[in-house]
Amino acid sequence: MNSVIQSNKLIKTRSARKNSSNVIEIAEEEGVKKLDHNAKERIRRMKLNASYLALQALLPDSRRSKKKWSAPAIVDRVVTYIPELENEIESLRGKKENVQLQRAKESKLSAKEQDPTISLNQVNQQEAIFQVCLERQEQEESQLTRFLEGLESEGVSIKSASALDVSDTRICFHLHIQVTYTS
Repeated sequence: MNSVIQSNKLIKTRSARKNSSNVIEIAEEEGVKKLDHNAKERIRRMKLNASYLALQALLPDSRRSKKKWSAPAIVDRVVTYIPELENEIESLRGKKENVQLQRAKESKLSAKEQDPTISLNQVNQQEAIFQVCLERQEQEESQLTRFLEGLESEGVSIKSASALDVSDTRICFHLHIQVTYTS
């Protein structure tokens, strides 16, 4: 019987040693897992803090402040600053539209208000070069036609004529005219 008890004790001792080595292995595995988790968590916090610092750098007055801002303080400032920016953007868009409308009105008015430019250079006693610059309009042919008819009724003949587009809104006509005197 002693031998049975001794063999049971030996089996229990071996099993206890085996169990204790399993416990140590399990504890070591858990320790490694915990260290791995802690390292990953530390990296996550570092990335999060870097994001908060980048966000803080985008805020006005962040460079002037020497104290360290907390993450909630940064988020609060951002939450109030973004709507301010949106309002400013809308205000600037409105101003831009007003300026564009004003410029469009001014250009329409200036185009309507521009008078024809007329110049005359005498070549000799009976000949001259006549230049007329007009606003480009749908009726520019009728204006020119009336002008030429007026010249012919005064006894003026046209030796040569040319037209030049000065801009999208203006056109210039050059007329080489000769006056014939009737007695």
